[in-house]
Amino acid sequence: MRHWLALIILLYTFLNFLIGRQIYGLLKVNKFVFWPVFIILAASPMLGRFGVKALGLIGNFWIVFFYYAAFVAVLGLIVKHKPVIIGCYVIIFLAILYGYGHAKDIQIAHYDLKLPRVAQELHIVMLADIHLDQDKDKGYVAKMVRQINALNPDLVFLVGDIFDDRDVNLLYQEKETFKQIKSKYGVYGVLGNHEYYTGHLDEILKIFKEANIRILRDEVTETAGLYIVGREDASCRQRKPLADLLKGVDRAKPIILLDHQPVALNEAEQAGVNLQLSGHTHRGQFFPNQLITHRIYEDDYGYLSKGGLQVIVSSGYGTWGPPVRIGTQSEIVDIKINR
Repeated sequence: MRHWLALIILLYTFLNFLIGRQIYGLLKVNKFVFWPVFIILAASPMLGRFGVKALGLIGNFWIVFFYYAAFVAVLGLIVKHKPVIIGCYVIIFLAILYGYGHAKDIQIAHYDLKLPRVAQELHIVMLADIHLDQDKDKGYVAKMVRQINALNPDLVFLVGDIFDDRDVNLLYQEKETFKQIKSKYGVYGVLGNHEYYTGHLDEILKIFKEANIRILRDEVTETAGLYIVGREDASCRQRKPLADLLKGVDRAKPIILLDHQPVALNEAEQAGVNLQLSGHTHRGQFFPNQLITHRIYEDDYGYLSKGGLQVIVSSGYGTWGPPVRIGTQSEIVDIKINR
């Protein structure tokens, strides 16, 4: 693991050197001004993660810039035509600017489904990957709650990575706002990998409970004539087999599974789950990462029918790291369950 980390740091440093050398050649500014500023920018993703909050947001944007600029820097080793390289950098800046605004444009993704043995028509609203953290805009949660309530749901599902910050006070401050979610049969959720990363899982669970969000951790509950199964995240070593969770359930009622990561679809199908709701992938968040997630996951976004199992994977309400979306959509999933 240490060898891989060292290799990644070495590659990151080398590519940043290529980017810096290329930009310096284009700008032709004082090197004693340029290089210290460039080094701080290049190090900002790490400095932001290690507590230098002022550089946190800069670091998030730098990640996207570096991602695309690395290709341009390598291209510059082959193509020596400066106008082409300058044009590439202009496109990068415009793409990031567009992606920043586009990430805030929350769309509603509609699905109409039929579930076997459903007792009544239901309206479900599902959100994944809210990623509440200190970099989100003021009123972020309030806006989200208004959008949920405007859909007038019977059930609300929050399928992991709801909170993503080491400062639990941030979540506590939004507790009353979360409580304003209106749902006929309640608000249910599961944990994502990022809730574990915070290091404050017990406090987070306590706040969720006080906010009337029932987090299901390898648990099954029954409401509105169906079963809701919530699994521990796939990153959790103590995750129980799905077949064990479903022992004793009445198979005359439909089963909806909340699982943060869209994995173990074969397990869900074999266990008799009717509908699985997941997130986690962000659909890559910015191009061309969706090409990668599409190869990794059987269903990285949208709807999939697999035998008796139906799957919906959301690209997420929020963003992780860079507040940028290019080629993907921030969304709330609106599901109509028909008899």
